[in-house]
Amino acid sequence: IDTSRGGSLAVTIKQLWPPEHYIGRVRISVTDAADGSVRHLSKEVKSGLLKPITERLKEERIAIASAALEDYANNILTGLPKKEVVYGVSNLWSHNKKLETAQLEPKPVHLLKRGDIDKPVREVVPGAISIMSHLPGRFDLSNPKNESSRRAALADWIAHKENTLTWRSIVNRVWYYHFGRGLCDTLNDFGRMGNKPTHPELLDWLAIWFRDEAKGSLKKLHHLILTSETWQQKSMSDVSAIDTDNRYFWRFNRRRLDAESFRDSALAISGRIDLKMGGPGIEQFLKTKGPQDTPSLDYTKFNWNKDDARRRSIYRVVWRGIPDPFMEALDFPDMGLLAPKRTFSVSSLQSLALYNNPFVLHASEWISERVVEESKKDNHVSRLVELCWQRAPTESERLSFEEYSKKHGLNALCRVLLNSNEFLFVD
Repeated sequence: IDTSRGGSLAVTIKQLWPPEHYIGRVRISVTDAADGSVRHLSKEVKSGLLKPITERLKEERIAIASAALEDYANNILTGLPKKEVVYGVSNLWSHNKKLETAQLEPKPVHLLKRGDIDKPVREVVPGAISIMSHLPGRFDLSNPKNESSRRAALADWIAHKENTLTWRSIVNRVWYYHFGRGLCDTLNDFGRMGNKPTHPELLDWLAIWFRDEAKGSLKKLHHLILTSETWQQKSMSDVSAIDTDNRYFWRFNRRRLDAESFRDSALAISGRIDLKMGGPGIEQFLKTKGPQDTPSLDYTKFNWNKDDARRRSIYRVVWRGIPDPFMEALDFPDMGLLAPKRTFSVSSLQSLALYNNPFVLHASEWISERVVEESKKDNHVSRLVELCWQRAPTESERLSFEEYSKKHGLNALCRVLLNSNEFLFVD
């Protein structure tokens, strides 16, 4: 704005907001600098600059230094080239937050010549594997650029009634959960690289039954398996049997409880388990700032009296690369690897963890408190055995446990029962 010497500049403010909104303090800065920019200084910076350096207050020195650093950073940023791709790391990021702007269209995917990303041949349209002769290998979409319709088409293809691979996979995995071994050993591979089913006719029959009669009801599938004679077999092994690995399910597979099942079973026995479904994940550790972006986790300092301690294991927050030592001792898998099947080991470390871990100590205390509340003093041991082993103790067991309880306390006896084979193994 060009103004003559001695001229005046009039500024008119127009109130556009409703009358109940008032304009606060109005500041107008004028400069004759060539770039026309004016640096607004805070009250502390202004008062500090008017004083000699030796007389400035601590707050004023900090404010002046912060303003100088801000100016320096802004000058550096303005000199950087135009932004194309920005990578950011922040300890304030939350996985619960969504990106503010979503990509409007899916990124095109091309068939590459010899896998070279710089040599695209043609664009690949949305679709699935074409091995199913009765299902189309490519999706017929009115708008292939719509991400929602692409996802819906894939979901419909997977759950299609004629997609027998889906139904076989479901019943095979449920069978594995109950018996420790699937009808097809390779749960994630029904193809040429996987093992052949030991009972192909049974697998096909279960898949068709689950699809047509059960109408996809997992509850009915569980009921069918658990009421079968195969499930009701004893787990006693015969060393002279031909099929010592029990691939043909002539006996029941004796299996140890996995890490989550042990934890949830102990909570259920104590009567403190929270069966509520859904909700945010629970952090059963004390999280502090780490040397870099990854925090430090201390599982031993978690407060087991919090309500979060009662949630089921499925809601635990698990950090890849920072495992819970207790769950790891019970063969909880590495979250950085695919684990379609659980591996089970037996080691002295497991016994030490099951006897001395803070969770086991607190769970034993909770179970003991329940026993004291629900039974008379002379019946504490019998009630404890009933809760842990789901049966009454024999006379010799009762006498031995009562003697141990008098010497070491009911909590210690509870730890012994939780560490016993009868509790840890499903016969």
